Amino acid sequence: MNEFSSIRNFVSRFLNFTEEEWMMMQNVLTRRFIKKGEYLLREGEICNHVTFINKGFVRIYNIIQDEDLTINFAFEGNFTTDFASLIPRKPSTDYIVAMEDLEILQLEYTDMQALYESAMVWQKFGRLITEYVLLFVVERNKALLFKSPEERYLKLMKERPKVMANVPLKYIASYLGITPEALSRIRKRLSIPD
Repeated sequence: MNEFSSIRNFVSRFLNFTEEEWMMMQNVLTRRFIKKGEYLLREGEICNHVTFINKGFVRIYNIIQDEDLTINFAFEGNFTTDFASLIPRKPSTDYIVAMEDLEILQLEYTDMQALYESAMVWQKFGRLITEYVLLFVVERNKALLFKSPEERYLKLMKERPKVMANVPLKYIASYLGITPEALSRIRKRLSIPD
């Protein structure tokens, strides 16, 4: 497998493309290696890329009133970006940090726009991936509003085992919108050792 196999498999879940169309995409991807603890994006910067993670994972978070609040995690085999900065070209409120050493493929904003202009298939992919992310955000917001912390934790266990296996509990608690102590109590009730 080469460095483009995983992203090609991901894209092919959403749409069919010709070899020529695929080469348009592959030719504008930049492979990078990021060390654990380094940032792909910081608050105040304009997000200029969409990142596909070949190896490792990132945490996306905000700092609000000196409190570190986890928004999401992105693992190998998935994209990450800050759409709220990328699309309107506004400064980000997010941080995206490497939680492990990363191997990534990045698509710059200007190259993404050129792809949209050069082939309808990439416009379609942009729309489909945006819908995919939007559905995730809607479901997450509903869970935060309407599910109990225990229900959110059980849903996370079921739907995102990579988070449970790789992420420190303090960040899981933050992602669930609860304190580490509350998470510890939930885990005790469920007989899961800390």
